[in-house]
Amino acid sequence: RFWHVTDFHYDNTYFTDQLSCNDEVPEPGPYGDYWCDSPWKLVKSTVDFMAETTRTVSDVDFIIWTGDTIAHISDRDTSLENNLEILNNVTSALDTALSGIPVYASLGNHDFYPSNQAEGKKSNVYREVGNMWKSWISNQVDRFEEGGFYSAPVPNAPKLRLLALNTNLYYTSNKVTMQQKDPAGQLQWMEKHLGDARAVGEKVILTGHVPPGLLTPDLVDWFHKLHRSGFMKVLLHYADVIAATHFGHDHEDGFKILQNSDGSKSLSQFTAPSVTPWRYRLKTPVGDDVGDPHNPGVRLIEYDRDTGAHLNYHQYFINLTDTNTQNRANWAKLYSFQEAYDVKDMSVGSIKTIFDRMKDGGGKKYSDQYCRFRLVSKKEKVCTDKMRGDIYCGGLLYDVKAAEACVDQYLQRINGAQALAIHIFLVQGNASGIPYYNYWTVRGTIIRQMTSSAAK
Repeated sequence: RFWHVTDFHYDNTYFTDQLSCNDEVPEPGPYGDYWCDSPWKLVKSTVDFMAETTRTVSDVDFIIWTGDTIAHISDRDTSLENNLEILNNVTSALDTALSGIPVYASLGNHDFYPSNQAEGKKSNVYREVGNMWKSWISNQVDRFEEGGFYSAPVPNAPKLRLLALNTNLYYTSNKVTMQQKDPAGQLQWMEKHLGDARAVGEKVILTGHVPPGLLTPDLVDWFHKLHRSGFMKVLLHYADVIAATHFGHDHEDGFKILQNSDGSKSLSQFTAPSVTPWRYRLKTPVGDDVGDPHNPGVRLIEYDRDTGAHLNYHQYFINLTDTNTQNRANWAKLYSFQEAYDVKDMSVGSIKTIFDRMKDGGGKKYSDQYCRFRLVSKKEKVCTDKMRGDIYCGGLLYDVKAAEACVDQYLQRINGAQALAIHIFLVQGNASGIPYYNYWTVRGTIIRQMTSSAAK
């Protein structure tokens, strides 16, 4: 087993200035608020739960921590020193509570100062954080200082290695590297390590913060166009070597397939939900665009040490409202992948089976679960036809234009499959000209139109 934890977004101003909050929070809950990033009590509770569960289930080989430890706070209200202090606090919490278990950590876009600006060369951030994580990445500190990425052996799995990537180099909000074809030489480095793994019969787990697949629903692309083609070219060329990929950043639970146009080369992408419950608010010309509230989560993954095959994962969460009311974090299992989606494992074949069920509006059980689980909640969540289309198409296509075209076709197919015939029921009028009512249904919606008796 191994843990995947991501996006702590610790806000050390939560009980004072509330610098991460997107709305007024006059009575901040002890474990956080849906409008804000995490207080320390939520961070510590997550780490303690991971430690307690590890003692219970045993056989936890390592932890992946995929970044964004700093809160959503503007650059004017933070500094490199403040960011490093927060990173060190969470590093110490994980190292103390889960002593002896290696942590393979990546930086997130908010961990940099200025925010999002990951450099494609040596920097103070890489040097300071590399030194901070040296007990975990040992002889890879020098490699990390060159660009924020490294490789590591997987404990107890001699035929498996892990590549912890710095995908912030390709992030659309990163202005520093947007014109660099291969910032920090990471693509060339990936090719070498993946090629070496193939040559000796090893498998590779890829981890990082910003995911290459589209955010679904919504079909948001996080990669610069210049970088996407090169990155996906490397991944697909070595799809046979890659056991699975794991990312954060989305704050939502999700999974998808990254594949070429004919599906002959494919690999899986799993995105873990965030610890922070922070919901976004964006100003638009027509008003605020506000994200749905979601609960904190952490994930435990089961894999085969001999082959690297991913078998199942268990998604844990707390209901933030209940937790604050009781002033106690009742961590519980939200779902298990195999059971929730009726598949035998986490393989590409199993994920394809799930999306095959969703084709043309089918498999609503699974798309409804996807809509609910992405918010880390047991509550039912309305999943519209457009959202189902985004989940289906974005789950199979990583190019946003191709996915949007797929969604258009998806909606046309499911609309065409529904009854478009007009069912008319005339209510008999009398000689004095009482109006007739024409009733018909279009896609299940009853619409009424008045006509005169003369029109009969």
